[in-house]
Amino acid sequence: MAPKGPPKKPKKEVDWASDEHFTKDRSMIYVEHTYECPIFTTKAEECGTFFAQRIPERKFQLVRNKYGKQVPREGAFEIGFSQNARTSVHEIWTGLDKGPPRRDKFPNYESLVPEVQKILKKFYPDKAVGVEDEEDEDRDDMM
Repeated sequence: MAPKGPPKKPKKEVDWASDEHFTKDRSMIYVEHTYECPIFTTKAEECGTFFAQRIPERKFQLVRNKYGKQVPREGAFEIGFSQNARTSVHEIWTGLDKGPPRRDKFPNYESLVPEVQKILKKFYPDKAVGVEDEEDEDRDDMM
């Protein structure tokens, strides 16, 4: 049986940390997701879209399964976030031990915003958006 058409070309990997592509204004979203069902791919794309719309002051780059180089674990849906391509990755969600039902593997993206904001503020306080100082929040709680 002859192969049908040329093999799919993997998406070209971009080194976002290289001087050519780097900007401290581009945050990275890393998603590991299984291919066992198309909803995992859809939810990964939704994650990138959500943060781009929710925090329009920043650029976001979604990297799925390390550009296809990572073989995802069965049932995996994990989200990592870094302030930019040269800072460490922080895991902000794991659905690995969640479900069934399958919907439990995916977060409510709005619930991840405080963690993302905390990471943005940690590295570049002047670049964080929509974040109050923790002291201000504590003061508000006391009133």
